[in-house]
Amino acid sequence: MDSLVEEYRQGKASPAYRRYVVEQLRGILEKQPPEQLWAKVEVEQDPEVLEALSALWVTRFNLTGERGVLERVVDKAARESDPRRRAVMVRSLRATGEPASEVLARGESTRHAYRDWVKDAAPEVREAVVGNLRDEAGRNFGRFQGVAEEAVALAREASDPGTAAGLLGASSIEAARTPAVDSVRELFQSAEHAEVRAAAAKALGTVSAEEAERTMRALTGRFATEPAREVRSAILESIARLGLSNAEPVLRKLKGVNGEMDEEIDTWLTLLSSRPQTWNLLLRDKETREHQRRLHPLSQ
Repeated sequence: MDSLVEEYRQGKASPAYRRYVVEQLRGILEKQPPEQLWAKVEVEQDPEVLEALSALWVTRFNLTGERGVLERVVDKAARESDPRRRAVMVRSLRATGEPASEVLARGESTRHAYRDWVKDAAPEVREAVVGNLRDEAGRNFGRFQGVAEEAVALAREASDPGTAAGLLGASSIEAARTPAVDSVRELFQSAEHAEVRAAAAKALGTVSAEEAERTMRALTGRFATEPAREVRSAILESIARLGLSNAEPVLRKLKGVNGEMDEEIDTWLTLLSSRPQTWNLLLRDKETREHQRRLHPLSQ
C-alpha cells in the first residue's frame, strides 16, 4: 500500500494514472488491516492525497457496514484545523453506497454532522455539504425522500445565503412530505436574501402533483409583491414547470402585473405553445433560445 500511495502522490500531472492507482488500492483494500489505512488518513497533510485515502476508507463501510468507519470520518473532520482537509473529509462520504445524510442520521454520534458542517466558517466545507446532497439526490433522479427533506432542513439551518440556496437546489422536493414543502414555501415568502427566495421558488417547481395547486397559488400570489427580478424570474419558471401547457392561462393573467417581466412571460408562452411533453424538453428549448439571443442580440 505504501508504494501505491506514493505513486498516487507523484501522479499529480496525470489524472488517468491516479485513477488507475486508486483502482489498484481498492483491489487490495480487503487484504489490508484497517488500522494501517486509517493511520495514513490521520497523518496525511496533502488534501489531494487525503481525498483518495479518505474515500478509500469510507469504502470500508460499504464492505463491512461498520458504523465506526463513518464515526472516525466525522471525528477527524471535527478535529481538522485546515478547511481544505475538513472539506475533503466531508466529500469522502460520497463513497458510501447509500445516501450519507441518511446513514449519519441513524447514529447518535453522527446525526448532527451535516448541521455542524453547514454552519462551518469555511466556504469550501459548506460547498462540500451542498455537493454531497446533490450527489445523493442524483443517484435516484432527486427522488429520495430523506435526502430531499434533509436538504430543506439544512437550508433552514444555514446562515450563509449561498449555502441555503445551494441546498434548496440540490434535490427535487417531489418526494418530500408536506412539512418540508411548507418550509420551502416559508423560505420563499420570507427569506431575507433574494438568492434564497429565488432558490426556494425554483424548488417549488418540483413539488408533487398533490402539492401543485397550493404551490401554484403561492407562486402567483407572490409575483406582484416580490421586489427582486431574479425571484420573479424563478416564479415564472416554476409556474411553467408545474403546469407545462396548463400554465398558459396562469401566465397570461400575470401579464401587465409587472411590465418589465412581460417579455419573459411572452417567452414562456411561446415555448409552451409547442406543447412540450416534458420539462426537460421545455428547458432545453428555452436554453437554446437564450443562447441564440446572446449570439445575435440585434435580431431579437
